Amino acid sequence: MRLLNITLFILFLCSFYAESTEHFVKNSAINARVQIKDINQVLSAQNVGTLVVTTNRYSKDIQSICTGILIADEYLMTAAHCVVDHMTGEGALNVEFFPQYLGQGKQIRSRVFVENGWVHKQYLATDYKNILQFKNGLVSLNRKPYASDLAILKVTSSQTGYGLGKQFGYVAPIAAEEVLTTKKPNVSLLSYPADKDGNTLWYQQCHLTGHKSLIGSFDCQVYSGSSGAGLLIKAPNSDKDRVLGIVSSSSDNGLSGGAVLFSTEIIQDIQNIIKNRTESLRNFSAVSFKTKPRTYVHIENLCKKEIIAMVYSEENNEAQAIVSESKIPVNTSMMFNNIQSRTWYSHIRDLEGKPYNLGRDIFLDIENKSYSFKKNVIPYRNIGNGSIFYGDYFLKVYCI
Repeated sequence: MRLLNITLFILFLCSFYAESTEHFVKNSAINARVQIKDINQVLSAQNVGTLVVTTNRYSKDIQSICTGILIADEYLMTAAHCVVDHMTGEGALNVEFFPQYLGQGKQIRSRVFVENGWVHKQYLATDYKNILQFKNGLVSLNRKPYASDLAILKVTSSQTGYGLGKQFGYVAPIAAEEVLTTKKPNVSLLSYPADKDGNTLWYQQCHLTGHKSLIGSFDCQVYSGSSGAGLLIKAPNSDKDRVLGIVSSSSDNGLSGGAVLFSTEIIQDIQNIIKNRTESLRNFSAVSFKTKPRTYVHIENLCKKEIIAMVYSEENNEAQAIVSESKIPVNTSMMFNNIQSRTWYSHIRDLEGKPYNLGRDIFLDIENKSYSFKKNVIPYRNIGNGSIFYGDYFLKVYCI
């Protein structure tokens, strides 16, 4: 888990560019982390994404980052501590998932607003109390992993109506009893570690160094932000990855971690959730999140030079005093603050001051200088740019 708006190392958790996974395996050292810059570099990277979570109602602007992995057509798994409000033991205030996220400016148009999920009963009953969360959203998490630190979230795209696993594929879970036949089996990890800039996705291979009472220790490097990542292992007599467990904790120096491994009983509960047989669950309870659909504005720079973009919106017929401004590199998109209406305004220019995306719908004085802004309206059916109204809207800027 990583805090976005403050500098805090959370004790609980959490450049790879080869022509193929096989090439990577043959030429990479064990434990070496490499960045995923192309979603096809490692097959299982297509099934991983980042979770952005607002835990506390008192500080809505403080958000945390975790990792999630798709495990079925409509479901992903992550750590329970990522999505539980530890002051109340209830679901977090807001949970959003970005599949196949490769870092800032590299988001695909598939944000999902998560409203429902299941968390291990033991975690909701007692284990959440062992984790200290302050009213301002700061969280102090113990180094000790809990075998109950498991959550399953339902993720269906409002744009397509499909579950993200059906859209992008998934990595099926497997019980530890089926695969832990050697002393130190090879495992791998795809996650968003906090010690790397830009919320980027990183891959590494390592070993499962021990396991006891469904807690596995492994020697991959693990930092905050990697919470909830799937610990991957090859299926028996196959080269396909399976999810062996969920990353739950990190060592002091980040050089090793702990994961909750799946038992046969947990696998049965996962299958019951997938098949909508929730009356048969033994270990999980349903939770809901107060997630509110929003519209996030992105400006995508398709020019051959860097641009400066300014975004302004009006909420409830009252003008906001703040205009967001950001430089956008070539072939990169920049996300601005979410808006509560379909109408927003943009001013775009290059570094020399030449305007693009011209419009004179409103004029605003900013630091004693007047700027003209163009009115933009997001269509109700935001086809090709994001979800139907809510989600992500991308304005493409071409400089001629």
